[in-house]
Amino acid sequence: MKRLFTFSIIILAAAVSGMAQPSTVTVGNTTLDVRVVIQGTNSTNGIDIPWEIQWGPDDYIWMTERYGRVSRLNPETGARTTILDLTSTVYDNSESGLLGLALHPDFTNTPQVFLAYTYYSGGIKERIVRYDYSSASNTLINPLTLIEGINGNTTHIGCRLLILPDNTLLATTGDYQNQSSPQNESSLSGKILRMNLDGTIPADNPFGSSSYLYSKGHRNAQGMVLAPNGNLYSSEHGPSTNDELNIIVPGGNYGWPDVAGLCNTGSEMAACNLMTNYQDPIAIWYENSTIATSDLIWYDHPAIPEWQGKLLMAVLKAEHIKEIEVDNTDGTTVESQTIWFNNSHSNNPSSSFSSGTFDRLRDICASPDGRVFLATSGPSWGTSGTFQNSIIELKNAAYSAVSVNEVQEVKTSVYPNPTNGQINMVFAPELVGAGYTLVNNLGQVVAEGTVSSTKVASDFSGLAPGLYILRSTNVNYTTNQQVLISK
Repeated sequence: MKRLFTFSIIILAAAVSGMAQPSTVTVGNTTLDVRVVIQGTNSTNGIDIPWEIQWGPDDYIWMTERYGRVSRLNPETGARTTILDLTSTVYDNSESGLLGLALHPDFTNTPQVFLAYTYYSGGIKERIVRYDYSSASNTLINPLTLIEGINGNTTHIGCRLLILPDNTLLATTGDYQNQSSPQNESSLSGKILRMNLDGTIPADNPFGSSSYLYSKGHRNAQGMVLAPNGNLYSSEHGPSTNDELNIIVPGGNYGWPDVAGLCNTGSEMAACNLMTNYQDPIAIWYENSTIATSDLIWYDHPAIPEWQGKLLMAVLKAEHIKEIEVDNTDGTTVESQTIWFNNSHSNNPSSSFSSGTFDRLRDICASPDGRVFLATSGPSWGTSGTFQNSIIELKNAAYSAVSVNEVQEVKTSVYPNPTNGQINMVFAPELVGAGYTLVNNLGQVVAEGTVSSTKVASDFSGLAPGLYILRSTNVNYTTNQQVLISK
């Protein structure tokens, strides 16, 4: 069983005034301009409790609002367009409603959008649905229910979505206030689920080919990100103590309700020693309180050098962004933490209520040019009050990729992915003439070639099954794309 030492939190808050909405904030030596993209207190005058924001391949922000609206948001003008109205279907109360959103990784060729929401049918239930995006009508059409009937509640329902490189979909589910569900393998609640993009069960799921379960023992995980180091990180709400940062492994048991946070008390150790594949978190907050962890991203852009190559976590109750640095060996150890945008927070979230620069931070996303966007929802978690909701842009206006000769990240499409080795690679035009390499998980180059045109076909069938990184770089541009070879 993996053990963990506790460590001190480094408190480095942004240098801002007492204003609720400053014009700039600082992150270390970097000054960030603050701009409100859109703001409002309800569905008719702006936005109402934004839950998920994703940067789309169309350079728009794709957004869910908890009361049941899906929108495309122009990040430059703040113009919002409704592409799906589910208000007559979604059950919206307290933490329930329209929640997670994921875009197909090859959205240009497969414009699919995946949504998770609660509905009422003899009780509160949860459903995951796939839609097609029609660019002609700018709407989501052709709903296909992937899974439904997941037990829900007004609280503890997840539900973050993430598509893996093998084109399977992960979905977090909460324990729906039923503490017997997370350890019950017959229940879909208190789990991370894995399914194919048509809703069928992958044959290699760790609990069997007839089970959606990918991991169990979760209370209420609301953040997931697959990092370049290959680790799947997840943030999870604790009860009154012990919010967690976990590394999710197939078949892992994360302990709830028998273990909260680290397995370090007598009763917990007796329980976790009996569990198959028990996993300790790699960080907790704290042994005497919680901070209310929400979504995670991996920020990897030189525009904000203090954040480059680190996890950024949106925090609700303690109203801050938590910068998390993991080791560069295997990413399983937290090296340092830094708190941004809450001067009052010091290992005690109750001291920092309503003290954050931007109120409660539900979600976070980054644009390809290094801007960071925050989804805020006022000072309270409920739906009964009237609170200011915002999408906020943080931008380093002084950064210029050209002036400092930085390399710009561009997208490469790979299909099929996963592949048996026969593969097509579609590179950005800027990389034509550059070389490419395929690197294994040990960092070894196992194949290489030339980007002779935007579309390059290759045969990697002689390589062992596993996850590889396709890389190509020239003076101004670079790309890194995961490739899964299976037999």
